[in-house]
Amino acid sequence: MDTLNMGVVGCGWAGRQAVVAATTVPGVRVAAVSDSVEELRNGVADEFSVDRRHAGYEELLADKGVEAVYLAVNPVMRYPMVLDALAAGKHVLVQKPHAVRAEHILEFERAAQKSGTTLQFCYFMRHFPQNRKIRAAIRSGRIGEPYHARIFLKCNMLPPAEGITRWLQVYGQKGGALGQHASHELDLAWWWMGRPEPRWAFAVKHAVYPVYDGPEGPAEDYFSGMIGFEDGKTIQIDCSRWLHSDTPTVVEVYGSAGAVSNRAISRFVVGRFAVEEIDEPLDVVHPAPPDPVPTFYYEISHFVGAVAGEVKPEVDARDAYRFMKILDALYDSASRGEKVFIV
Repeated sequence: MDTLNMGVVGCGWAGRQAVVAATTVPGVRVAAVSDSVEELRNGVADEFSVDRRHAGYEELLADKGVEAVYLAVNPVMRYPMVLDALAAGKHVLVQKPHAVRAEHILEFERAAQKSGTTLQFCYFMRHFPQNRKIRAAIRSGRIGEPYHARIFLKCNMLPPAEGITRWLQVYGQKGGALGQHASHELDLAWWWMGRPEPRWAFAVKHAVYPVYDGPEGPAEDYFSGMIGFEDGKTIQIDCSRWLHSDTPTVVEVYGSAGAVSNRAISRFVVGRFAVEEIDEPLDVVHPAPPDPVPTFYYEISHFVGAVAGEVKPEVDARDAYRFMKILDALYDSASRGEKVFIV
């Protein structure tokens, strides 16, 4: 296939990681970058020898040498950018959190269908080979019927209260402990379980270190929730962005005949736990990555394949919409203090 010329909007941490990955993935090159902050824009462009650099994203979208865009900005800023990029005929890879509310995803989907372009949403952990092997093992019945997943995550990062990170402090803009940090693991567990249809959510939040006093209230520093799905399946999640406990991250799926724990199959047999390695065939094969592997290598490689028609987008708009409905319900439940049913 021809090389895909990609532009990156937003040159913060995520945007830089996208450029790092794109410079190593076969079949793609970074043709341009955009950021309103000159220091960030020029820093990334100089580091990776990107000639075309734009202050405004509109300039990048008007660049005829750009065929696809990676939007590495916050969901409040990104909403018009996605629609504008699709209207400009660009293929789009949308960073997470994908939107502020689920209905925005449907707008993106309609715009992509109208423009005939490829739309993919980011959850990079789905693309790691071992995570795809775990999904294949669960689908093949190696733990029986999955019925519950348990997630615990701490980040221990308090973002600055002002500037470009201010959205991280506003409740409901998906920038707190759940949306910004643990949504990766929540999506992974849901995906491993077969993406069951969500039915309800109940959640509580703690704003331990509030620095925002606007009408929405401060973003959550600790979040705890339970999601109910079709056929009685459930996921329990606890996450924090600042916790005075050295508890390790846990992402486990429990089935009727075993469990996924520590990226292996675990079974309790004759009074002891037996561990089985997971080495299922991969459903998507990528070119060999460099060592160390860039964080977004497999995700951008998949996007290049999706644009070429070799694979379907992962995550697609339908998945992104259903998952955002889960996040919306959790945030709404914690805000209202009541169980929320998902239509």
